[in-house]
Amino acid sequence: MPKSILFLLFSLPLVAFSQNITGKIYDAETTVKGAKVFNKNKNETSYSNELGDFSIKASVNDSLVFSSLFHNEKLVIVRENHFNDTVVFELKKTVNNLDEVLLSENNKAKKFKAEQYSSDLGSQIANDIKNNPHLYSPQSGNLDFIKIAGLIKNLLFKSKKNKAPKTKPINYKSLDSLFTNSDFFTENLLENDLKVPRKYRFLFFNYCDNKQIDNTLLVEANSVILLDTLIKCSHEFAKIISEYEKEKD
Repeated sequence: MPKSILFLLFSLPLVAFSQNITGKIYDAETTVKGAKVFNKNKNETSYSNELGDFSIKASVNDSLVFSSLFHNEKLVIVRENHFNDTVVFELKKTVNNLDEVLLSENNKAKKFKAEQYSSDLGSQIANDIKNNPHLYSPQSGNLDFIKIAGLIKNLLFKSKKNKAPKTKPINYKSLDSLFTNSDFFTENLLENDLKVPRKYRFLFFNYCDNKQIDNTLLVEANSVILLDTLIKCSHEFAKIISEYEKEKD
C-alpha cells in the first residue's frame, strides 16, 4: 500500500474526532458576552464575543464547562450533532433573587455618591475574586478584562435601578464609534487626557455605557459638556481599576 494512502488512513481519526464547535450563548434575556468556555479534556479555552458567539476545538464525549460571573456554571458533554450547525447554549442567571431584594428593600431612591460607590465596588470586586478565583485566572499574563467588564456592568445595575432616564443613554457602540471617527474625541484624547490606556478601552466604554449618559451630548454643540462628563467617568473608573489591582497584588 502506498505511503500516501497509509498517511491518509492514519489521519482520518484525527480529522473525525478533532473539530470546532461553533455556538451562541444566551440567558433568559439576551446573548451573553464574555462567557468562558473550557474544554476539560483538551485544556482549550474560548470566550463568547459581543454577540454571544464562540468557537472551540472539541471531540465527541469531551466535557465543555460554561461559566460567567453572574450565571450558573453549565457542563455539556459533546455529541456528534454539536458539530452539524451553530449550537445554542443557555445559561441561568444567579442575580435574579438579589435584584428582587434590592427593589423591595427600600422604596425611596437614594442619592448616588460616586466616591462611596467606587470604594464599595472595589471591595465587591475583591470579595468576588476570593469567592470565584477560577473566573479570574490570567490569560497570557494579563488581566481578564472581559470578566472585569461583566462585573462592573452588573454591579452598576443597582445604581441604575434608582434612575429613570428620560432620554436614550449613550451606549458602548456609540462611544466606540465616536472615538474612532471624531476629529475631537480621538485616541490621543482618550489615552493622554482621560488617562485610559489602550488596553482598558473596552472596559472604560462598558463602564460609561452603564452610567446612563444622555445621548444628546453626542451633538457637536455639546462636545465640551460630554468631555467634562467623560473626565468625571474616567476618574471614577481609575479608582475602580486601582482598587482591583491593589487587591490582586
